[in-house]
Amino acid sequence: MLWLCLLAPFSLTGEPVQQFTLDNGLRVFFLEKHSVPVVSVQVWYQTGSAQETGGIRGIAHLFEHMMFRGSENYESEEHTRLIHDIGGSSNAFTAEHVTVYLQTIPSEHLELVLKLEADRMNGLKLNQKILDTERQVVLEEFHHYLNNPLAMAFFEFRKRLYKKHPYHWTPLGELEDIKKLTVEDCQNFYESHYVPNNAALVVVGDIQSDKVLTLVEKHFGSIPHSDIKRIEYEQEQPQEEKHEFKLNLPIEVPVMALAFRIPPARHEDISPLEFLDQILASGRSSRLREVVVKDRKIAVEVGGQLVANKDPGLYACFAAYLPNRRASKVVAALLQEIERIKESGVTEDEVAAARNRLLSGKVFEMYSVGSIASEIGQAEFIEGDYKRFETVSQQIEAVTAEDVQRVAKTYFVESNMNLLSVRPNKFRFKYWFGGILYSLFK
Repeated sequence: MLWLCLLAPFSLTGEPVQQFTLDNGLRVFFLEKHSVPVVSVQVWYQTGSAQETGGIRGIAHLFEHMMFRGSENYESEEHTRLIHDIGGSSNAFTAEHVTVYLQTIPSEHLELVLKLEADRMNGLKLNQKILDTERQVVLEEFHHYLNNPLAMAFFEFRKRLYKKHPYHWTPLGELEDIKKLTVEDCQNFYESHYVPNNAALVVVGDIQSDKVLTLVEKHFGSIPHSDIKRIEYEQEQPQEEKHEFKLNLPIEVPVMALAFRIPPARHEDISPLEFLDQILASGRSSRLREVVVKDRKIAVEVGGQLVANKDPGLYACFAAYLPNRRASKVVAALLQEIERIKESGVTEDEVAAARNRLLSGKVFEMYSVGSIASEIGQAEFIEGDYKRFETVSQQIEAVTAEDVQRVAKTYFVESNMNLLSVRPNKFRFKYWFGGILYSLFK
């Protein structure tokens, strides 16, 4: 098979991932890739919004911003400036379980990046002025998020679905908590989470392993090990009945979404669920698009989203429709296509097409050292084992049509369903009238 030929060199990307741990607990993952003279350096801290409690929700994301405001040997924003001056790029993100700092640079400048990252791991500057400045940036980001109706819908949906678990709030946190955070809160968070034994360094690119080990030991080896104050939280109880939620938001046309709880990212059913998403809702030839949009013209847009995380996540499919349509008819159309898969399964051609799309995505990711480093970090911190990165093609190749039907029967059941109806907060005549014309002349 063509995709197997293309992917074979990338299942191990030519060489296996090398892993070693410093005496202070810092884990290091390294992969040689000599196709271009660049290297990706990523520091993954095992902390995110799931390690927040009431009163400090949002501190992990705020801290991501503060990490660029200077450390013991570097001034505010100097980290970013030095990276850009050598032709590199830098960025960062905060998620539920990790906060990640990413750089891609010419490989001859590897030591500079390691020096910069070690300096802010062990000597970050924290004071009231820095806190106030970055707090304002985060608050503006928060308000921008709330001004996005679809983001707001997802925000509210999470709150209703997760009652006990930290997924109840997003990595942005809670507005009132962010406003009240103190320098002492930030110092305690830094000392508890930004320590070598709570982090991993991922290095991928045009560099020799012995040099990486020498430089990592030189710059990170003296940073002391520290006690980690990890928060233990409750998992949600299994869902036993269908839930329905309604929201009125400033959107143009109504949207109906069906969400089903799914297992953690490390679970063997995630790969079949990815195939199911491809066949049911994603892509230009998905069943929902072909039947619900093109043939029956019940909706004007459809899609799907698989949210697989360290803890149990969600799969959602949605339909946007014109306001002259009944919401019940839209839901029935979505459920009818789901039931068809549960009852009759999927075809071998559909499975083959989904496999090709998934494999091609992985192939293109392997051309970027940054994407490879991110996949290694994701495998280690979210899926539980970096070696899963090395077997991703085998996981995709192993999925069968029977697997796809099985996961549909297992998870897409009424007792596990959450129905979200999002309607415009005001009547929009042009869409209602347009819907009438669309129905008459389809």
